[in-house]
Amino acid sequence: MHEIEIREPSATDLVLDLLYGLPERTLPVQALARGAEVMGIGTPSVRVALTRLQRQGRIVKTERGCYAVLAEGNPVYDEVEHWFEKESRLGHWAGDWLVVQDAAVARSEKTAWRHHARALSLSGFRVLAAGINVRPDNLAGGAPAMRAALSRLGMASASLLFVGREFDADAAARMARLWDVPALQSAYRRALAQLERSQAKLARMAPDAGAREAMLVGRAIIRAIVRDPLLPEAIMDPAPRRALIEATRAYQLQARGLWVGLLLG
Repeated sequence: MHEIEIREPSATDLVLDLLYGLPERTLPVQALARGAEVMGIGTPSVRVALTRLQRQGRIVKTERGCYAVLAEGNPVYDEVEHWFEKESRLGHWAGDWLVVQDAAVARSEKTAWRHHARALSLSGFRVLAAGINVRPDNLAGGAPAMRAALSRLGMASASLLFVGREFDADAAARMARLWDVPALQSAYRRALAQLERSQAKLARMAPDAGAREAMLVGRAIIRAIVRDPLLPEAIMDPAPRRALIEATRAYQLQARGLWVGLLLG
């Protein structure tokens, strides 16, 4: 993450964001259409998204005109949902590395490869050499927990995951440089400033405009937090990330209040 990128959500993304973001996890079509209106998305697009998501097993119709999200059908959104607990996964780093060897994974199967690459990226892996991806082994549960998480996120079954240790000093230094730490920290500081400016604006905005602002800014910053590689302190000072997570937690409480008022008030 070098910059916080504000993106307009698709109808599909918006439906999932609203279902995940509200306490009930279920909403009627009318509420989803109201949310889409705030974000400049037409009701027909919402209905198409609902049909597609239901066919994919990512949402379910709970009663006439009401939909709920299915956590098991949305592994990436499961990661997003727990963004505020991200640092709870950190453990002690003894200097070992997790290695994913994926030379046997077919690049020609583009959808499967895209899911595989996304799983590795979301889990903080970086490419060291052709077919070799690494990250510090500093997360709770070690290799077994990482293997389960990567499989859930879409890692190809032909991959091998194992722990590597006793690398020579040059190789270890090269691995530590796979992450642009100064850029990450600078981006977090800019994101924090952006969040504080947005929060100051919300109180002065009309409900619709405030909800839209909070959705765009909040989802952009949460996306960045979710993609944080959770590097050990020996590689990256965690203070900028922690400050951003705490500020985002407060911001999202305010954002949720705006959206609950609009959709359920």
